[in-house]
Amino acid sequence: MKNSALSDKVMVYGHATCPQVGPVRGLLRQAQVAFEYVDIHKDREAAARVRAINDGMESVPTLVFPDDSTLTEPTASELTAKLESMGYEVGLLGWLIGNSFYILMGVVILISILRFLGVF
Repeated sequence: MKNSALSDKVMVYGHATCPQVGPVRGLLRQAQVAFEYVDIHKDREAAARVRAINDGMESVPTLVFPDDSTLTEPTASELTAKLESMGYEVGLLGWLIGNSFYILMGVVILISILRFLGVF
């Protein structure tokens, strides 16, 4: 459920090569959160803002919320907790989307182990 009192967007700072950006954006979409994505490799001011937030590091994804609070490289659980505190419902599908990178990596590792053991 969307928080009707929320008028500002969540800012999502990232870049194309960060594997966490896709799942974060997917979780935000699933929870129907208004957000704006900015690629810090294409926007110098955005890169400077990310460095200011993260002690000089260009750590992404970095999220800035309407209350000016931030999350940097959040886990799906951290982002879910923040969104729920703002009045959004994330649900199981949102959790799965937010953890998709880790789920995929687990499947790849499991398949590699099974192949090594000669199961298939």
